[in-house]
Amino acid sequence: MKKGILISPLFPDGLYWGMKHALNMLGKNITAYPPLGALTFAALMPQDEWEFQLIDFNVKKPTNAEMKKIIESADAVFISAMNVQRESIIHLLKEPAYGTSTPIVLGGPMASTYRDIILEPETKDDQILHNGIDFLAWGEAAPWIKLLCEALDRNPVHSATKPHLFIPQRVLDEPSGSRKYLRDQEIFKPLSNIPVPRWDLIDRKNYRSMMMQTTAGCRFRCNFCDIVQFNGGFARAKDKTTVKQELQAIYNTGFTGMVFTVDDNFVSDPEAMEAILEVMIEFQRQHNYPFKFITQASVDLGKDDFAHLIELMVQAGFKGVFLGVENPDPVALKEMGKIQNLKTKPEKTVRKLQKKGIEVFAGFIYGSDADTKHTAQGIVDFSKKSKIFNSMTGKLSPMPHTPLYVEMKNQGRLIKVDAFGNNVASNLGFKPKMGEADFQEGYLHIIRSLFDMDPIYERAKSVVSGVDTNIFDKGRIRYGELRAAVISMYKQGRTKGLRFDPRYWSLIKEGISEDNRMKIWALDELGSLKNILQLINEPKSGSISLDEYLSAQFERMINPARQAFIRFDLAQELDQIAEFFSEIQNSIKQGSLSRENALKIYKGSATYFQTCVKMARFPGCNLIKSLRLAITGLHFNKIAQGILSDESMSQELI
Repeated sequence: MKKGILISPLFPDGLYWGMKHALNMLGKNITAYPPLGALTFAALMPQDEWEFQLIDFNVKKPTNAEMKKIIESADAVFISAMNVQRESIIHLLKEPAYGTSTPIVLGGPMASTYRDIILEPETKDDQILHNGIDFLAWGEAAPWIKLLCEALDRNPVHSATKPHLFIPQRVLDEPSGSRKYLRDQEIFKPLSNIPVPRWDLIDRKNYRSMMMQTTAGCRFRCNFCDIVQFNGGFARAKDKTTVKQELQAIYNTGFTGMVFTVDDNFVSDPEAMEAILEVMIEFQRQHNYPFKFITQASVDLGKDDFAHLIELMVQAGFKGVFLGVENPDPVALKEMGKIQNLKTKPEKTVRKLQKKGIEVFAGFIYGSDADTKHTAQGIVDFSKKSKIFNSMTGKLSPMPHTPLYVEMKNQGRLIKVDAFGNNVASNLGFKPKMGEADFQEGYLHIIRSLFDMDPIYERAKSVVSGVDTNIFDKGRIRYGELRAAVISMYKQGRTKGLRFDPRYWSLIKEGISEDNRMKIWALDELGSLKNILQLINEPKSGSISLDEYLSAQFERMINPARQAFIRFDLAQELDQIAEFFSEIQNSIKQGSLSRENALKIYKGSATYFQTCVKMARFPGCNLIKSLRLAITGLHFNKIAQGILSDESMSQELI
C-alpha cells in the first residue's frame, strides 16, 4: 500500500468565518470545519492502493522536524487549499518539505484560480510554490484521479521543475475570464459517483461543525466570482440516495450539531433542492433531529415561487443562511452582474428567512467602481435595519480568471499582493476608482460602525427579538458550549472599570425576556385551544359545522399542527402528512370537519405550543442565542481590532 499524507494548511487568524476567538472558549485543538475537499479526495483515490493520514494544521501543527519525518515517510503529499492559506503552504515547502524527495500535489480553489503564478512565478514566494509543487489539479478531483495515479507512478520522486497542470484543454484554449465553457457537460460531470468522504481520518471532536455538499455550480454570473470558473455555471445535484448516505456517515461518527452544506448556491437548481430537502427532513425525523444546517444561497431564495423551499428548509432543521447581499446600491449590483439582487430585494429575503426562524449571515463587498466612501454608510444602515448580526464585509478582491480581474488588468489597475484571496488584509490588490484614501476611510467606517462592541451588542439584541424560533431545533447544550458560556460570562460580563458590563448583561436579559414572552404567548395559545376542545368534545354528530369564527380558528391551527406532525409523528410519511392537511383545508372550505380530524388538528397544535413552552424554559432557546451572539461578537470585535491595527500600520508606511 502506498502512503498519502493529506494536508490542510493553516488559515490566518483574522478571518470572519474562522471563528478562532470564539472557538478558543470551547477548548483546545478545536477548529471550525474539517477539510471536506481533502477527505473527499481520499475517498476518490483507489482504496486498495492508497492509505491516508490527515494532518490538519488548524487543529494541531507538528513541528518542522516532525513534519519532515512525516513527509519523508510518504509516497505523496496532497494539499487542498484556498489562496488565503498560501502563507502556510509556503512555510511548508520552504521548511519541512524542503530537501525531501516526496512529490507534492496541490488541489482546491488555489490550484484552479491561482495556477498562473505557480506555473510562471513573479515573486520569491511564487518561486517557492513553483519549485515545491509537482502537480496542480484544476477543479474537482474526480476527473483527474486515474491520470494523477499514473503520473505519480511515473514520477515517484519530487522534481523542482515546472509543475504539471491537470486541466481540460477547452479551458486552456479559452481566453482568461471567458465563461463560454461554463455549461460544458464534458468538463462539469454529474456528481452521481462521488463517494462518501473519509470521515474515519478525522477526530470529529476537533471540529465545531461538520460539512457536506449536495450540489456544485451556480446559474448566476457575478463578475467577481471565481467559483463558477472551476465548478461550472449550472447546478449539478447529488441524488437522494447519496445525500442520505452522506448524512448517515456524519451521524455514524457520533457527531451532533451544526452541519454546513457547502453548495455554491443551495437554490441554484430549485427542483433538485426540493428533492434533497425531503431526504434531509426524513433523515432528521428518523434520528430525532441530530443536525442543525447552515448553507449559502442566492438572494432570489426570497422569491414567492420559492416560499415552499424555505418551509422545507425549516422542516429540515436549517438555522442559518449566508446571503451574498454584496451592496445595497442597485448601480453597484448591476456593475457586478448581480442581477438576482435586482430582481429580488435582499431585505425581503432576509425578513422571510428571519420570520421562519432562520438567521441570515450576509456578505458585503466594498470597493466596486460604483462605490464611494458614502456607500459604506449604506452597508452599515442595511445591516442594522435588517437585523443582520453576521455582516461580513470584505474588500473587493479581483480574482484571476474572472471577468473583473481581466477588466482591471486591461485597465492597468491591478496591484501584485501576496495576500490575494484575503479580503480583509490591509493591502489592496487594485486601484479603486474612488481613490485609496476614500476607500480606506469608507472601509474602516464599516468596520468601526459594525464591530465595535456597542453596535455588536445592539445588533445582537435586535436578532434575539427579531428572528423568530421554530420547533425544529432541539436546543441541545453540549459540554463545550456550557464551558464557553461560563467563560463568556467571566470574560465578557465584566469590564476593567466596572464590576459588570451593562451591555453584555442587557443582551442576556433580552434573551431571558424573550424566552418569557415566548412562554407566556404559548401558554395563552394553549388556553385558547381549550375552548376549541370543548366544542370538539360536545356529544353531537360525527362532524362539526364550521361558522366563520370556527373556520378562522382551525385555519390558524393548521400551520402549528403541521409542524408538530412533521416533527413528532413518525408513524406518518411526509406525503401522508401533506395529503392529510390538504384534506383538512378542503373540509374547512366546505364548512364541515369530522370530529376525528378536528381532534387531530387540536392535538397537533397543542403539541406545537407545549414544545414552545419547553423551549422557553431555562436555559431557554433565546438565552442560548444571546450567549452565542455574545461569543460570536467577541470574535468579530477581535477581527475588527486586527483590521484597524493593520490599516493603521499600513497608513504609517504610506
